[in-house]
Amino acid sequence: MKEIFKAGFYRLLFLGFNFLVGILIAAISGSAVFGTISLMIVNAALLHLITGLGADQAIVWHGASQLFQKAKLFTFSFFLAFLQLFLFVLISLFFFQITGKTLLSNNPSFQYFYWELIYFTGLVFLDKYVSLLYAQHNARKCNLFLAIITFIAVFILNVYRFNLVSGPVDPFRFLCLLTAGQALTVVLLFHIKERISFSTFNKQDIFSFFRFSGLVFVTNIIQFLAYRADYWFIDYFKNTDQVGIYSQANRFAGLLWIVPNIIAALFIPSISSPKNSLRENELTVITRVLNYLNLLIVGLIIFTAFVIYTYFLRQDYFEGFLPLLYMLPGFYFFSITLLFAAYFSAKNILWINLVGSSICLIIIVIADLLLIPDFGIKGAAIANTIAYTLATAFTMGMFLKISKLKPKDFFYLRKTDWRLITKLQS
Repeated sequence: MKEIFKAGFYRLLFLGFNFLVGILIAAISGSAVFGTISLMIVNAALLHLITGLGADQAIVWHGASQLFQKAKLFTFSFFLAFLQLFLFVLISLFFFQITGKTLLSNNPSFQYFYWELIYFTGLVFLDKYVSLLYAQHNARKCNLFLAIITFIAVFILNVYRFNLVSGPVDPFRFLCLLTAGQALTVVLLFHIKERISFSTFNKQDIFSFFRFSGLVFVTNIIQFLAYRADYWFIDYFKNTDQVGIYSQANRFAGLLWIVPNIIAALFIPSISSPKNSLRENELTVITRVLNYLNLLIVGLIIFTAFVIYTYFLRQDYFEGFLPLLYMLPGFYFFSITLLFAAYFSAKNILWINLVGSSICLIIIVIADLLLIPDFGIKGAAIANTIAYTLATAFTMGMFLKISKLKPKDFFYLRKTDWRLITKLQS
């Protein structure tokens, strides 16, 4: 368990540097260009989910539970990655032929297709190889090297942001190259350590793999649409500038999810493992401590966002400060859902995540359609809080039913909590 906490620390560094990269790109590009970048990221993530068929979580689960040997898991991952790239090229060329615009960024210049291909390739291989490393319980080194490469990117962007060297930097191309560089880092890390050749697999292997990934695939699509549908609605009802402003506010609020996402990603292999010793009451303790930690993080987010909006970003971004305050309660409550979802996934009770994500999506689409046309990004922020809070209520209710615990068990700290957290680190 101590290894998990070390990996979590490096993951925190990596995500922190990634956040700084986003801040610097926003500061360099302005809200309009940042809106285009944000839409590219959202479109690429959705296409990645659709073409990936939920495989990334299936890779972690099958590897950590020791159902697949390393060679077989690598073979699945490798060929699925190239299938995703083939589909991306095919769909992109068809989309450009029909609309005259690139698939991810909707740019009329075809040269952007090549940059989008670099970005999407990096995204696909980054996720595949991170999953392979997590499945082998090598999360610590994976996150350490990702943190290093992303820190270098932060340094380079700072050099350009403060005009320490002459010449402009294209934030769009920089992000594409950074994602490719992160992917190359984990690819080299995996293959330097592992000498793995391709393996054959039979129908039973395919059935086992996609039986798990199939439900994950549907759940991830619904969940992603619930998280990011507001971007498309804002772009449709308002404009790309508003998307950029809202995206930055959303990134601030998303800081609340860093710690639970780290815990979730690192605990899935642990819970799935045959040697697992993590019980429901221990997960409850972690959730309880996290709830109070997140209260502190909320205060830090508000303070930090105000400072960055005032002194670092361009003036038009400050319009997102009030929507940030509106969306924070929903992000706070949903951080609990991220832990429960990881538990249900590791225990292969995937239907609960599917139903919870569906509830969230239905509510957020209805609320967005009602609120965004009149209230813009403020309406989108309020819709987030409504949907995330109700989805959390459902997920918590299901966990309470399984664990036989009571709601107060998630909010009242006990004297033994710190003792258990210390034990988990040992």
